[in-house]
Formats: sequence, structure tokens, C-alpha cells
Amino acid sequence: MSRNDRGFDRIIEDAVLVAIPKALSGGGFSPRRLMTAKDAALFLCLSEREIYNMIASRELPEVRHGRRLMLDVRDLERWIEVNKK
Repeated sequence: MSRNDRGFDRIIEDAVLVAIPKALSGGGFSPRRLMTAKDAALFLCLSEREIYNMIASRELPEVRHGRRLMLDVRDLERWIEVNKK
């Protein structure tokens, strides 16, 4: 291993040592309360089409701002609790 490789390894190691605690503590990131239908589909492990169907059948309430459709993460979490068996 050349001297330059050891320097690069040290840079990577330092970056990892900073990034891991930050990632584990949330890094100051606060999750968004409102999500798009696509984000909600990922959150619930469902298809985006299924999310739209659940909105249409009023199984999930929607939040609208103009033409923009969003879902409240609290409603998604409530849906999970209600549908647990």
C-alpha cells in the first residue's frame, strides 16, 4: 500500500466516524409530516395506484393545497395500527 493510499484511507475513516453517529442520531433531520402519494406508497409498502384507490374510497384522508395532493404521516400510521391483526 502506497503512502497516498494510507492517506486516502484515513480520510475515508474520518468521514465514516463522523457520518455514523450523525446518521444514528437522525442528523438533525426531522421527518416531514406531509407526504406525496408516491412517498406514502413507499412508506406503506403499497403501490401508488393502491394509495389513490384508498383515497378515493376514503380509507385514507387527503390534504390538498391547490391541485397538490398530500397525505399526513399520522393518518398513515393510524391506518397501520387499525389494520394490524
